[in-house]
Amino acid sequence: MDSEQDFERSEPIASEPSGKPGGSVAALGAIVAGALVLQIAGTLLNTLVPLSLALAKQSPLLIGVVGSAYSVGFLWGCFKLPPLIRRIGHIRAFAVFAALQTMSTISIALLPAEFWVVPRVVMGLAAAGHGICIESWISGQAHPSKRGRIFGLYQILNRVALIGSQLAVGYAAIQMESLLLLAAMAFSTALIPVCLTRARGPDSSEAVSLKLKLLWTQAPAAVIGCLYVGLMGGPLVNVAPAYGILIGLDQRAAILLTASVQIGALLLQWPTGLLADRLDSRIIMLAAAGSVVAALVALGITLYLGSLHLLSLLALFAIVGAGSIPLYTVAVTHAFVRLKDEQPVGLSAGLLFLWGVGSTIGPLAGSAAMQIIGPQGLPIYFAVLSIGLCVFLAIRLVRKPAPGAGEARHEARPISVPGMGSRLTPIK
Repeated sequence: MDSEQDFERSEPIASEPSGKPGGSVAALGAIVAGALVLQIAGTLLNTLVPLSLALAKQSPLLIGVVGSAYSVGFLWGCFKLPPLIRRIGHIRAFAVFAALQTMSTISIALLPAEFWVVPRVVMGLAAAGHGICIESWISGQAHPSKRGRIFGLYQILNRVALIGSQLAVGYAAIQMESLLLLAAMAFSTALIPVCLTRARGPDSSEAVSLKLKLLWTQAPAAVIGCLYVGLMGGPLVNVAPAYGILIGLDQRAAILLTASVQIGALLLQWPTGLLADRLDSRIIMLAAAGSVVAALVALGITLYLGSLHLLSLLALFAIVGAGSIPLYTVAVTHAFVRLKDEQPVGLSAGLLFLWGVGSTIGPLAGSAAMQIIGPQGLPIYFAVLSIGLCVFLAIRLVRKPAPGAGEARHEARPISVPGMGSRLTPIK
């Protein structure tokens, strides 16, 4: 007999319902705490790996291949891991992915740089698994009226951990090998709060695969929103520093440019999540994308007049970050409102996959725009994306207005997923 079932019989957890909206604060706190530690470890690695390769004077080609390996693993994991999570449960799956992350981190510390591709693929795959576990767990247990705020808090903590980890790599007088070991320790530490919780993860039906066509049919704004965040966020993190250097900033100012994006996203994350619980998500996304367009127009005018100062540049990029990166929370909330009877694991996997596609393509597209147009190709790229999102959302709002008393009244019907052999049923 399954040991987890025995545990459930001998240790009733009536006070901590699982698999139901409105799960206990302790259960949600455990998964958010684990996610916070994972973010610290992941940011350490995502900063250390390219930095170590650059300091070792490895070829740009190898640096690019190692970076792409992570994205390949992430996208692969979004498609392949949902059935595993359904089969073994969220807590066991979380532990498996943490073990893979720890092993891969230690492998990077031991292997020559030429062999880092395989560990980075495994890391990307495990990161996708963790993301699916975390987001489906939060979405499955959070009460619908508070889901946006809980996701907002989750993203705020992630943003704080991201900024702190980057500062640790940049300013802490610690050797690279020691930082890798700290990252491995953090991956293992993330297991502690999750494994100590008495609540189980969300209930899973037999079918966990969600085709992107279904997501597009039921929640097209969520699809476009997740793609938009990836297409914007990737270049804002990876290409914006190069943009700063090309327009004449020194290295310190270029780093501040990237930091301003993260700070802007951090400040608007909670208000955005709060509004997502109360208003039509499409209106929020339209207003946010409109603010990005306005900031980019102001940037273009000041550059044309030759009157741009560093503080103005930082403020404008903070607005761009605030109007784009937090929209992932809004898109996720919109999808779960539209498909509230859908299986959360498959839905989270689909949304993460869309974000992953955008974050993979975005840096390449942003860099190509700079290569063709010059440094201002990056703001033009951002403007085209944001204008496109505004047009799409405006059309959707005209064709399908929001329900009378807000989006939360939308009733999604049970949906059959072809080829999965069972009907998806509401989570109870």
